[in-house]
Amino acid sequence: MKKLLFLLSFIPVLFFTSCLKDEFDPPENNNSDPAGITSNLTIAGFKALYSDTILNHNAIVQVDQDFIIEGIVAADDKSGNFYKSIIIQDGTAGIAIRIDRTDFYTEYPVGRKIFVKCKGLFIGQYNKLIQMGGYIDNSSNPPSVASIPSPLIQNYFIKGKWGLQVTAVTTDIPGLSDAYQNMLIKLENVEFQPADTAQPYANATLQQSVNRTLKDCNGNSIILRTSGYADFANSMTATGNGTLYAIYQVFGSTKQLYIRDLNDVQLNRTRCGGGTGSPTLISIMNVRSLFSGSTITIPANKKIKGIIISDRLNQNTDTRNAVIQDSTGGIVIRFSSNHTFDMNDELEVDVSGQELSMYNNLLQLNNVPNAQASKTGTGNVTPQLVTISQLNSSNWNDLESTLIKIDNCTISGAQPLNGNKTLNDGTGTFTLFTRNQATFSTTNYPTGTVSVTGLLTIFNTTKEISVRNMSDFQ
Repeated sequence: MKKLLFLLSFIPVLFFTSCLKDEFDPPENNNSDPAGITSNLTIAGFKALYSDTILNHNAIVQVDQDFIIEGIVAADDKSGNFYKSIIIQDGTAGIAIRIDRTDFYTEYPVGRKIFVKCKGLFIGQYNKLIQMGGYIDNSSNPPSVASIPSPLIQNYFIKGKWGLQVTAVTTDIPGLSDAYQNMLIKLENVEFQPADTAQPYANATLQQSVNRTLKDCNGNSIILRTSGYADFANSMTATGNGTLYAIYQVFGSTKQLYIRDLNDVQLNRTRCGGGTGSPTLISIMNVRSLFSGSTITIPANKKIKGIIISDRLNQNTDTRNAVIQDSTGGIVIRFSSNHTFDMNDELEVDVSGQELSMYNNLLQLNNVPNAQASKTGTGNVTPQLVTISQLNSSNWNDLESTLIKIDNCTISGAQPLNGNKTLNDGTGTFTLFTRNQATFSTTNYPTGTVSVTGLLTIFNTTKEISVRNMSDFQ
């Protein structure tokens, strides 16, 4: 029977490496597989025997049958981005095997076939990533799969041919699944998000790993993680679009990639929406001025930056919308799905090739992929103090989607806040609008004279102000 050791999960973070000496090796000048050794199970078949027990019952299992798997080394430790763990893959799957050895690439480089005698080894998981090792480390809490000690590696690994081609699995970001764990995958038409272009892959000075975000032209994204020990850690990320090869892993529910070296990064083509380099920063008013009455596409190599003045948490704006403002003006960004940016976040958005259009007479950047925006800091916008008379007579394009404040107002209309109410500051009247979905929509508005801060918006022909939360009444 399999020896089961149940645990709560968790194993030290792994990167990938290759193997060690084997007394059964053929001479190195004889590039052939050793006689008398063949695999009797695919890697996918081997993992399938244990994955349910490991993943669903938090177990470490000792292999007690004479299983032999074979695979080609898909990543070695030459660049330093993979550490004390060898990744092998066949045509069905890949697997990580922890070994207590460094600089193994001299003996087990990418493209070398390895036969693994699995009996006696242990198979478990690190945060949903399946891996093998030599014993159970009970000193950790919870216990974990530990590396095969260096002197024992030859008992389990047998070297085969070298110089073989590692076949990458071509897929896309949405298609990445557990079936591709620890396999070399190939992604087409991907690029680093704007904030992660021309940035170091990792922190070599502090030897800290760093996550960069890759995206495709449909707004899907995934993390590319790089070790601070990688010899390319200080190299700058590519600014173009193209093909990327990487080892696919998971960390819990997070999908992530590890490149083996910079040859895996072939991002030298035109970015999504046009352009081949880092986008040029333009003002929000420059974007607004591009609109002349009909839907257009923003030219290539353009980005905007501003402070979010809307409040997604209180939901008086649609959960796909963010209103941002810079020193020149404001605009609505409608993302392709619900976003996670908060009020006062500084946002940088690659608007290259994005749609600029009207929705019920409100100008917006429409269906912007979420991955094209990134938080670059925090800040705040001081609302412009205006009278209602000024609102009604000013150039609306200059004020739409900006933060304003009206002093000495009274509010009229049926309680509570939801729907249209009327503001009056003695110079004129204006519509105060609150969505039914707002968290405070059933709250009564304040009576008497108040100051009102809010976003200027429009619905068809009705110009409106919308507060973000109840603190906008003072």
